[in-house]
Amino acid sequence: MASRQYRTLDDIFSDPELDEILKPLEKKPKLKAMDPDVHSFEEVQDWVREHGRKPENTRSDLTERRMFHRLKGMQKKYDKLHDYDELGLLVAEDKSVYKQLAEEVKKDTNTKSFNTLDDVLNDDSILFDDLDNIGSDEPKFFDTEKVTRKQDNNPDAVAQRQKMDNFDEYKQMFRAVQKDIASGRRQLLPFRNYEILLHHFYVLRGQLIYIEAFGEDIQKDNKNGSYKDKRVHVIYENGTENNVLFRGLGSSLYGRGGKIVSEPENDDIKLTADDYETGYIYVLKSLSKDPQISEIKSLYKIGFTASSVKKRIANAENEPTYLYAPVKLIEQFQVINLDPEALETAIHHTLANYRLDVDIKAPNGRMITPREWFVVDLPKVEEIINTIVARLQSEQ
Repeated sequence: MASRQYRTLDDIFSDPELDEILKPLEKKPKLKAMDPDVHSFEEVQDWVREHGRKPENTRSDLTERRMFHRLKGMQKKYDKLHDYDELGLLVAEDKSVYKQLAEEVKKDTNTKSFNTLDDVLNDDSILFDDLDNIGSDEPKFFDTEKVTRKQDNNPDAVAQRQKMDNFDEYKQMFRAVQKDIASGRRQLLPFRNYEILLHHFYVLRGQLIYIEAFGEDIQKDNKNGSYKDKRVHVIYENGTENNVLFRGLGSSLYGRGGKIVSEPENDDIKLTADDYETGYIYVLKSLSKDPQISEIKSLYKIGFTASSVKKRIANAENEPTYLYAPVKLIEQFQVINLDPEALETAIHHTLANYRLDVDIKAPNGRMITPREWFVVDLPKVEEIINTIVARLQSEQ
């Protein structure tokens, strides 16, 4: 447009191109900087698309290990990132597993009234009652179903679980497998290739399941054509059973990050390059001659050490944590591939309602309050420890 000169306002307002002259300049859109969290999350999703699975906490691949920890940290930013989550990788972690566990224990114990310690010890429904209460659908502890995305491929949508009449025949088998997982004799492997084998164990939604039997092949049809399926008799560790479809069970295991429980290895556990030794959970009994201590039946100290248990308790009579008295080692459990802090936190949260709640006068005259001593039967201790370790490993 040619340059114009205006001498009066009338010259300006009479200009036929006035509208074009007064038209505001269009603002150039500003380039929006990519949020670093969004960019990092996109890199994780690209990795998952390339490999067809979530990253694992491995020591053999530094890139995969970095992606694992990055994804783990991003799960705490669910509100910010869930709109970018195309693969369903995030979990809205409203509360930690350990807080949920403590709340469940508190809720269960608050519904009953106990007048004596014997009342508490004689009531099996206080803690882990869902492992024995076969009327419940799921174990309550370590159940993150409320905070995970709903999965459509649920094999239980077709068949309903039922109470198992002869579960006692399987109960000890489940406990033995939990113990093997906790000790490292069995490993939890990622579920791949829809590999469901007869008489094998798996972990689905944090719960141990057993494949008891396969039914006959069934011909089924969908919009893509015909395919074969079959019923699978599944036994759950909470004492229920179900007959689910093979393909539905496989989809549920794959979609929910299910695990394959390996066959037991030799008693001499050999650590691989990917393994790391967490340490030992130990169970001790006090040899104190103080009547305040010696007269309490089923009193045990349950703790954790990353070093030798014998070395840890060598100076017990001079330490308040051991009640200034020698102790006897009852049991120790070797643990591998677990975060020590998470393990100890889970155990103490779970045992909180069994904690010895007394003040004891030490030999030096000071009052001490034991924090890691619990009044609980030894079989219950073993069950709790094995269950917690197995569940924590299944959630990795």
